[in-house]
Amino acid sequence: MRVLYVAPRYHTNQTAVMEGWKSTGNEVCFLAHYAGKTEDYSVIRPEIIGYSRLFLLLQAVYLRLAGKRSEYAADMKLKCGFPPVWKLYRRMKRFRPDVVITRERSVYSIVVTFLCRLNRWPVILYYQSPLYEKRKESFVYRVLYALLPEYSITPVRRSKRFVLQKEKPEKVYFIPFLMKPQLSPQGKKWFMDGRINLFCIGKYQKRKNHMLMIQTAQRLAENYPVHLVIAGESSNAFQESYYEELNRYVEREGLQALVELRRNLSREEVFELYRKADLFVLPSSDEPAAVSHLEAMAFSLPVISGDDNGTADYIENGENGYIFRDQDAEDLYQKIVKIIEQPENIQKMGAKSYELVLKNHQFSLYRETILEILDKMKKKQK
Repeated sequence: MRVLYVAPRYHTNQTAVMEGWKSTGNEVCFLAHYAGKTEDYSVIRPEIIGYSRLFLLLQAVYLRLAGKRSEYAADMKLKCGFPPVWKLYRRMKRFRPDVVITRERSVYSIVVTFLCRLNRWPVILYYQSPLYEKRKESFVYRVLYALLPEYSITPVRRSKRFVLQKEKPEKVYFIPFLMKPQLSPQGKKWFMDGRINLFCIGKYQKRKNHMLMIQTAQRLAENYPVHLVIAGESSNAFQESYYEELNRYVEREGLQALVELRRNLSREEVFELYRKADLFVLPSSDEPAAVSHLEAMAFSLPVISGDDNGTADYIENGENGYIFRDQDAEDLYQKIVKIIEQPENIQKMGAKSYELVLKNHQFSLYRETILEILDKMKKKQK
């Protein structure tokens, strides 16, 4: 089968999907709107299609007006960017896909859907809104849904940031993020340097709540031999400013021996930090669908996530970690203490994390769901 993906960029969480298709004898092509700063091309290298010249002109004007006021101004392209249609069409036509999977409810995906319908290529929408999302019924949204693919997949079941309903829509399917197992419990080394090593990762943005994590580590250090490493991306003036703010706090409080701030690491360097960690914490707010805690699970780590994360329920509460109330410092502290107060508990929960990765996050489920959707499409055509 020939599988074509069209997405804003090739995210690292797609690696296991690409590897799964290839390992089962399928051909995969990935077309991206743009290239990210840190991506893993070990399995597949995406082809950059880009945006139309008209959109790039409009974007330049918009960024000149809004770019200095908001670090998220550039994200406008994710919803409103449109492709060089002829270039995109020629590349899709040359690949001759058996199925197309396009990312996001966006202008770009509307164009992809139109080209697929024109050529009778089955098309599926991938987005990160909840499976049980209650659809908006205004005229504008009805038109939007009509222009996008009929069938959808999402890695999110529920989210506190959306209005939800009891029944899932008939043509929306849940497929959790996939993750390649990295380090088994038998191969894991614990409490390196004679301390409990805490790790969290996320761009240096305030919504990632790094300061909350630093202050929690500061409190934990009064009773436990902990050490905290934070890794993140700092690629613009806003992120650099926040990174420096965190550094100033660490220096002012004399926490240099307790807290280590790392930035712009390679994937190999991040993996090494997972190997050295004993507990992973995701303190972020406003996370549509984080994958980092699942990545930590693949390294046999117990994990903690805030409940403002669409994929927090990948954690089995009390089994391989805990979910804490968003931005609640006391709840976060208590959940960490529950795990670290007994060293054998850390190892037991870490082993459960690895077990869940093997059970719930492998390619077979993804493939079966895509084939089920395609089967339903064929039956409807007949």
